Amino acid sequence: MQSVQSITVKTFINVFRRSLFVHKTESNTVRVGFERISNILKFPRFVKKTDVSYAGMEASWFIPDGYGKTKTILYLHGGGYVVGSHNTHRALIGRIARASGCRALAVNYRKAPEFPYPAAVEDAVAAYKQMLADGYENIVIIGDSAGGGLTLALIQMIRKHKLPRAAGAVLLSPWTDLTLSGDSIHSKKDADPLIQPHLLEIFSKRYYGDAHPTDPLISPLFADLKGFPTTLIQVGTNEILLDDSTRLAQKMHKAGVDVTLDVYENMMHVWQFFGGLMPEANSAIETIGNFVKNIKVTTKSDRLDTLAVY
Repeated sequence: MQSVQSITVKTFINVFRRSLFVHKTESNTVRVGFERISNILKFPRFVKKTDVSYAGMEASWFIPDGYGKTKTILYLHGGGYVVGSHNTHRALIGRIARASGCRALAVNYRKAPEFPYPAAVEDAVAAYKQMLADGYENIVIIGDSAGGGLTLALIQMIRKHKLPRAAGAVLLSPWTDLTLSGDSIHSKKDADPLIQPHLLEIFSKRYYGDAHPTDPLISPLFADLKGFPTTLIQVGTNEILLDDSTRLAQKMHKAGVDVTLDVYENMMHVWQFFGGLMPEANSAIETIGNFVKNIKVTTKSDRLDTLAVY
């Protein structure tokens, strides 16, 4: 007999995939469907979610009981730059905040096709600048899927604008190559139950619009990664974006970045979403929490001094 947990995971996957088989002009229909299906994922205990307006965007703070004040998380959600919000990912963000013992801010950045690149990057930069202005230090940037790519774009912009660097980064199944050149996109298409190559093609074109997908802010795999903060990458062997993570980790290592690549056997795209339902998701979230806890705390002058390596 199947457990309630396994049935819930399968139901989410089936409904999520069905909701994506719509014409590209029906983005709002997909968004509403994602918002509704995410409600079946239980929000964790001992965490408070507070909705706010932040840097001109809808946003939420996720505040765990007994949180520390030395580090703060900025979470950039996934959804192919087209769907998703701070609400669809609330259960995952809440669990990461609890595991790390940190406050986490999640913003609802603008989406394509109504707002193609560089809107999402501009919003991520605005959120980071506002956090700095509000006195938050030792900011750890975390993102899943497209949010992982957006995290890497934000770090490039932090370098460009000579802002105090992020304390660390966590990338969950990041989408780093919108040229779709990774071999796993096709070799893993029968193994990944959540996303398929045709979906990546639709979402990528909606996002980069008139720009070129090799732009490092669109496809961070092609970026200069020198000076990036300590980074944790989590990816599953059963996902079509596997190569987006493995190639990124290789480039980071060559650039001298302190990077850890954790490859989880038989896991699909962003399996961490099912925290509380899958032991593999719980384990991955615990690893994220420990990673954030172990990031070295630095002073503002230390973070400004590191700009010399950029």
